[in-house]
Amino acid sequence: MSHPQIDISSVYPVLSPKELISNVVPLYKIPNPISCEILHQGINDSYIVTSERKKHLLRIYRKNWRSLHDIEFEIEALNYLHEKGAHVAYPIEKNQGGYITEINTPEGLRYAIITTFAEGEELKYKNIDDAAQYGKAVAKIHRLSDDFISNHARYKLDLKHLVEEPLKRIKLSLSHRVDDWVFLNNYASVLSKKIDESDLGLLDYGFCHGDFHGWNAHKHREEITFYDFDCCGFGLRAYDLAVFKWSARLRNKENEWWVPFLNAYRKVRPISEYDLSFVDIFISIRHIWLIGLHIETASDQDWLDDSYFDREIQFLKQNAGL
Repeated sequence: MSHPQIDISSVYPVLSPKELISNVVPLYKIPNPISCEILHQGINDSYIVTSERKKHLLRIYRKNWRSLHDIEFEIEALNYLHEKGAHVAYPIEKNQGGYITEINTPEGLRYAIITTFAEGEELKYKNIDDAAQYGKAVAKIHRLSDDFISNHARYKLDLKHLVEEPLKRIKLSLSHRVDDWVFLNNYASVLSKKIDESDLGLLDYGFCHGDFHGWNAHKHREEITFYDFDCCGFGLRAYDLAVFKWSARLRNKENEWWVPFLNAYRKVRPISEYDLSFVDIFISIRHIWLIGLHIETASDQDWLDDSYFDREIQFLKQNAGL
């Protein structure tokens, strides 16, 4: 008995490691690459490239996720930090110069870069030492990047990027939950107003990683190396600190992690009480941004169901004191 064939389209294709090591990896200054294996599929796709001497990380950016200028900014920031002595996974140059490779895929144009691989393992946070070491390392990134400037255009970590654009996506997904949308929209307005009415001249502004949630870093021989600067940009440093506290709050670890993190940060670099007064505001702003990110990037949106919005909106209501 014959069965009819069924055509199923691909939602988010993963590029072939075999073709990447044959056609992309040789373009870079990596002596004798041996293998290429998928490491992680997320917003972007990450591969481990192994050579005779060491490992590297190959990142394939999601289609239409970052512009060429966005990626050039990221590369410039990483090179700057590396030259300043920061422990970061820095870009590997191509044999003919430059860092970015354009790849024509079935879904369209995608960009690729290769960086060094951050040796070690993710922090475990089984004691307060990890939180303190993370805070010290974050402060070092901020201190070493204080004078960083770039000629490449990139979005700012401002209210447009963190609140206004995510709200546009969230509104469509909450069309069947009017009360929740009204709460979220009003709460976002209150948060934005507090930032708008602040004395921006007194707030610490500069280069931010954008995703210092306690990970995106490996610890090796008591040294922390950061990677995944995909969310970096210029913004208020209170936001960078808030991302760590936000992550701790989500895990019910705020009381354990925040104080040692902040104390260690301040031993390396000062941060004013005025800056810190905006951290809790940015915790809610970060969560709004995350909901918008999930809506924008989820390849299979079946998991963005009512239980998802119940959970995420409840977190915001708790932060709002409701």
